Amino acid sequence: MQCVDKICSEYKVVLASTSPRRYEIMHDNMGFKDLLVIPPTFEENLDKSQYADNPIQYVVDTSYGKAQCMLSELQDVKEKRLVVCADTVVLDWDNIIYEKPGNKERQLANLKRFCYGSQKPLRVVTAVTIIKWDPNAIDDGNKSMKHQIHQFHETSEVYFDSTVPEQVIQDYVYSEDGLQVAGGFKVQGYSGILIDRIEGDYFNIVGLPLNRTFKELLSYV
Repeated sequence: MQCVDKICSEYKVVLASTSPRRYEIMHDNMGFKDLLVIPPTFEENLDKSQYADNPIQYVVDTSYGKAQCMLSELQDVKEKRLVVCADTVVLDWDNIIYEKPGNKERQLANLKRFCYGSQKPLRVVTAVTIIKWDPNAIDDGNKSMKHQIHQFHETSEVYFDSTVPEQVIQDYVYSEDGLQVAGGFKVQGYSGILIDRIEGDYFNIVGLPLNRTFKELLSYV
């Protein structure tokens, strides 16, 4: 793709994530075949109670925290880079924040609540922070301006099917498929059986808003 080639001719593109789904979106769907992966060291332990009135800010701040950690990794880098940091959470109708369930009991409780707790949708929010790193950049005052940071977030809605038998939910939990993803379900996997419909960017639910992220990266060239 000429657009991808144009970006890569000027920048080394870096994904700051261990998520295989985000890698697939950037590598397979966007076409960044020479994608460099560097996991961020940020501890995702922000106090959720401080975000009760604005849970979206929680995911925005987590994504920004990852970017701040990545900046320390860039200080000795001599090439221009575009670094993509992201975080995804699930929010229910009561603004409760759901991340990785970690165990089957919590995952089962989550999914039963999603299916039977309300007819309202879940919101899947992905916050993206892009670092533009240019080791040679200076401003008009000759002050070093090696990096710029740009943030945005995308929200998609997921409507779970309240008529799904509980045994279907249990079968999915026993598969251990969604233990390591926000909310405990993968829209692209078997848990799709539990979902009636979605509104918004499908890839955002998978882990990274495809259209918006690509356009933001393209805007740097």
